[in-house]
Amino acid sequence: MPIEENVWDRELRPIKIDKSQLKKDALRYRMGSVRLAMGRVVTKEEFESDKTRILALKLS
Repeated sequence: MPIEENVWDRELRPIKIDKSQLKKDALRYRMGSVRLAMGRVVTKEEFESDKTRILALKLS
């Protein structure tokens, strides 16, 4: 069975995270990632706003 497209070259859609659902289902992740289990994930929008805020700070 030939592989049509290499997995590494495949374009994946952006992942949308629902933080409230993640926190509600946190017990599912208790054996995995600590960040997921505690609901400590950052959405792309939150990351971008933090990035612009931090880059705007002046270095002293």
